[in-house]
Parts: sequence; C-alpha cells; structure tokens
Amino acid sequence: MRPKPAPFAAFTLLELLVTLAILGILASLLLPALALAKEKAKATKVHAELYGVGLALEMYADDHEGHLPPVRVNCNTDLADHWCQFPVELADEHYLPRSDRPGMAANMEDVFNPGHTYKYAAPGPQILNDSPGGSFKLWVPEDSPACVSTNGQWQGTPKDSSVRWAVWSLGPRPDSAKSMDGHAPLAASSWYRRAGDSGVLARFATRDGMQLKSP
Repeated sequence: MRPKPAPFAAFTLLELLVTLAILGILASLLLPALALAKEKAKATKVHAELYGVGLALEMYADDHEGHLPPVRVNCNTDLADHWCQFPVELADEHYLPRSDRPGMAANMEDVFNPGHTYKYAAPGPQILNDSPGGSFKLWVPEDSPACVSTNGQWQGTPKDSSVRWAVWSLGPRPDSAKSMDGHAPLAASSWYRRAGDSGVLARFATRDGMQLKSP
C-alpha cells in the first residue's frame, strides 16, 4: 500500500488579501522616511559641491588681483529663468567644468533644480542681458555672519561689503516662498534646515576670507 500524499497547504484568498494589506501599510509608513533620507543625502551633496565652488571662486580671485567674476542677470529674455547663473569665466578658465547648455555655461547643476546651475552673487559688477551694466546689490543682514537679524542693507560695492560672495541652491522646493525670499540667500529665515523643509542651502565668504555655510 502506498502512503497517501500529505495535503498541500496553501493560502486562502482571505489570508492573501490580509498579507497584501499589511505590506501596503508598512510600505506607506516606510516610503516617507525613505524620501526624507534621500532628500537629506542630496542636501549633503549640495553642501559638498558648494564647498568646491567656493574654492574655485577664491582661486579665480587669487589669479585676478582679488577681483571676482561679474554677476549675470537676465531680464525679459529666454534666460530670465537662469538668473544669477554660475559665471562663464569660471568655466572658460577651467576653474569649473564647461557646458554648452543654455544658462549653464559652467556645468554645476543644482541637485534640487535640474537644468539650472547653483546661484552665484557678489556685490559689484554685473552683466545685464549680456552687457556690462551697473552693480549687483546683495542684501546683507546687519549681524552678518550670524545672519539672524531681519534688518540689513543692500550692498553693491566690494570694498564696503561685509560679504565677498555667496553661492546657493534653491533647495528641494525651488519655487517655495522661502527659496524665493528677496533677502535670500543670506537671511537665516530663508535657509533650509531639515528634511521636509523648504529654503536655500547657502555658502558665503566674509570680507576677511572666512567661509561659512547655512545649517
């Protein structure tokens, strides 16, 4: 006599549905945490890249008798969306990698704003719609470099400004009110501080050469 085969154990439809429901709940709990961790990793990368850009700016200034590249401002042109793009001088003279994409002469793409470079500004000469025109004015808090005060002034002359230059990312929510604050990137109230937040990630240099960054 052959022994009877053991009955095949299988999930019932109800058990399978319950299992899928539990997996769905776990996924819904984990996905936001994973998204925040990914955002935090990107913020770390931004600060590392801005540090490298700061070094490039200082090397450029050392090679040009202390002068920094002009700030580029485009109004009512196809490049208006690329305001304060990275200076083409840094790419042309090989301080930063070169790119042929419109608005991205220097190939330093903002991690949080694809298709755009990080932003650059410095009190002093500006290029307005591809032509030299006036001075660029940077808003600087009166308590710089702490930058906590809401009081400050627009500084447009290098020798009189307490800040030499600033570079920044618009952050994970580039169109947010904090990122587009008129006093960014030096107002602490405009800074990105934690995953899930909005605001800019900034790096700047004081007149005496000390480099600082937002949290």
